[in-house]
Amino acid sequence: MPYFFSLLRVDLTQRKFREERIDESMILKFLGGRGLGAKILFDELEPTTDPLEAENKLLFLTGPLIGTGAPWCVKYSVVTKSPLSGTILMSLAGGFFGPALRRSGYDGLIIEGKSEEPIYLWIHNGSAEFKKASHLWGMSTEECQDDIRKELSGPAAQIACIGPAGERAVRLACIISGRRAAGRGGAGAVMGSKNLKAIAVNGTRKVPILEPQGFKEFQMAIRKKVPKTDRLKVFGKYGTPKNLLLVNERGIFPTRNFQGGMFEGIGQVNHTEQQRRVIRSVTCHACPVACGNLTRAAEEPYKGITTEGPEYETFWAFGAQCGNSSIDAIIAADRLCDQLGLDTISTGNSIGFAMECVERGLLKQEELEDLDLRFGKHAAMVEMIRRIGYREGIGDILAEGVRRAADRIGKGSQNFVMHVKGLELPAYDPRGAKGMGIEYATSPRGGCHERGLISRETFGAAPYLDPLSIEGKGAVVKEAQDETAVLDSLGVCVFPPHSDGMDMMDIAGLLSFVLGKSITPDELMEAGDRIWNLERLFNTREGFTREDDVLPARFLKEPMPEGPAKGHVVELDQLLDDYYLTRQWDNNGIPTSEVLDKLGLAQEGRSVHLHGKGDC
Repeated sequence: MPYFFSLLRVDLTQRKFREERIDESMILKFLGGRGLGAKILFDELEPTTDPLEAENKLLFLTGPLIGTGAPWCVKYSVVTKSPLSGTILMSLAGGFFGPALRRSGYDGLIIEGKSEEPIYLWIHNGSAEFKKASHLWGMSTEECQDDIRKELSGPAAQIACIGPAGERAVRLACIISGRRAAGRGGAGAVMGSKNLKAIAVNGTRKVPILEPQGFKEFQMAIRKKVPKTDRLKVFGKYGTPKNLLLVNERGIFPTRNFQGGMFEGIGQVNHTEQQRRVIRSVTCHACPVACGNLTRAAEEPYKGITTEGPEYETFWAFGAQCGNSSIDAIIAADRLCDQLGLDTISTGNSIGFAMECVERGLLKQEELEDLDLRFGKHAAMVEMIRRIGYREGIGDILAEGVRRAADRIGKGSQNFVMHVKGLELPAYDPRGAKGMGIEYATSPRGGCHERGLISRETFGAAPYLDPLSIEGKGAVVKEAQDETAVLDSLGVCVFPPHSDGMDMMDIAGLLSFVLGKSITPDELMEAGDRIWNLERLFNTREGFTREDDVLPARFLKEPMPEGPAKGHVVELDQLLDDYYLTRQWDNNGIPTSEVLDKLGLAQEGRSVHLHGKGDC
């Protein structure tokens, strides 16, 4: 079997590099990116490894479509064990780093060990170097990238780095490349624990395409769809903030730490107001849509602050979640999170949780020092972001994530802490979108919205699903999850496939020309199923079972107080029973030998033994 992928193994402890090859059979089974990362981490990481110890591994991986010029194929995966949830973690980022990594001569990096001093990696045209980074330690992500480019004598390098939050092992810390974030689950803290400040990549190597002429014609045919697709035109202008008004109208826009589903300040915090502040559109590599917006705050005290975004989730995290209707404060919050290297979803969720604690009298003023941390107080919200990033005062508690923060605060705060498996929940209330309830509960990395049914339950993607029904949701959630595993592993942006831009037949065709081998949509979906089950096996080996596939008590016991979903809770047990049956998992949520045999994972299944979960 021919080799197709080239990996660079980086031993930070010994300061050594080693090239390794991944053959075509592995790509056919696990595709790349997320899937390949799950396989490597499963095979190499010892169970119960502490995510912030040197033994944890940090993987930067691309897929075979990245850098080929195929539209929307830009996202690289960061795979590790999460310091926030203790589960397997995959986090994606778009922009330009992924294609640049492939052109540098490597399709992925396996980083292990820990450097004695701060360093960064310089990878270019098949060579790699360790560079000192003590002078970069403490810098913001923007300063770090600017300084490295100066050192490397030019702007061509693409850089992935951490900010002060990652250096301090803030469990909400992300990795920033350009202005894009591999955001969720604390990968930035893992990178910081290894004293790795940044990775710079550049090169002119050609990305392999075994049938280049057929590929060129096929991808051009896909691009010709874009001008004819109304949904993509709208998405290109407004990006994800276009969904703010719709989700609020559906009554599932979490407000004030998920106490309600409709935000009274939505008139001031929406895509129309953002458009009045947009400087220009921005894009990822080879993308014909350009859905990003560079936005500048218009009013004091934030006037003049610019950020790429904010995206829908960030609008929510520092808007409705914190009871804030100042769009300029949201812009400032987004910018500060990017500079510190913080995940906006987890950070905003944590602050909203703290605000509810304050309003319930569980946090006293002396614990907050000078902050008036009540809902709607945006100046305190922005300052709290800084304190989380630098672990100052109450920020040090929130820097551990909401699950650990609630354990520290106590006093019943565990009853309204909004997470699954330790990962803070994003901007959809499953009381009014029941399929999202399954997704939150079963996502491998914890409470995650990007692998579920929100496009069909809320945004009108065909075929429509009644968001308040629980019937048959297990089968359609499985299908959506398997499809998203394919997209993530190949580095395909999730939005165009859900906006009539590119379907699974198109993706199979692109991959077929790249590999020089016929690939069908069914084979892709089987690979997605395989990836999902392997991630489940990883978590099973770490001791996660059905008892961890649980939602916050607020969703199970407190009916939605308003909107179309008024009176609804999530019927989680029924939803899980249906889902497990569809997945061919047992009643405890563990994959059966039948499904593992079918997917070629029997050996991995035999290697799994239950271990108790530690406080990772």
